[in-house]
Amino acid sequence: MDSALPFTRWSESHLWVLAIVIITCALTIRAARRMDTAGRQRLCRALALVLAVTFIAEHIGNACIMPYGEWIQNLPLHFCSAMAPVAFIALWYRKRWACAMVYFGVLAASIQALITPTLQADFPNIRFITFFWSHSMLALAALLIPLVLGWRARLKDTWRTVLFADLYLLCVIPINHLLDTNYGFTQYSPVKGCLLDYLGSAPWYYLWLQLPALGLFGLMRLPVREKRG
Repeated sequence: MDSALPFTRWSESHLWVLAIVIITCALTIRAARRMDTAGRQRLCRALALVLAVTFIAEHIGNACIMPYGEWIQNLPLHFCSAMAPVAFIALWYRKRWACAMVYFGVLAASIQALITPTLQADFPNIRFITFFWSHSMLALAALLIPLVLGWRARLKDTWRTVLFADLYLLCVIPINHLLDTNYGFTQYSPVKGCLLDYLGSAPWYYLWLQLPALGLFGLMRLPVREKRG
């Protein structure tokens, strides 16, 4: 029987971990912006390796130990998990499509996840630690791409990211129906109070999310837009 304390949103542990994430991201970005070009590249590649090791260790651990249900519930098919390799490509190789996907899609998703986590156990449960570690590293990666690597967004990057996200959803919907899982939350919203709760029933809420997503990405593009002379 699991004796872990149940997770409560906006509890002391939740607020503390959010504060730690914000401070860590701010200090890392500040330090990185003081580095030369070579130092910035080394830092971003180091974070890419951290993301890769975290991705592999977390899912091998789930597959071997399976403390959170059957193996079909622990596949790396949630959006942020599936985007971890994309973040690696963005930080290591600086591919434009990957940078756009991480900045727009992953940053929006990871911040939403940090605010409304899908957790059952509170600190110091290992699931609590790995959840916030992996999502905070993704958020940091998304911020480093424009603020440290100097990537700039074009208008087409916004709708291209929406199309990539839609392709992901089209792939996981049949998987969810086949395995009776909820990857990408296409079967039901993850937690009460989530944005998806206000957009209708699953999976149709993603249809109504298209325009708000483009609007949000448009706002996110403004501070990092590419200026053409």
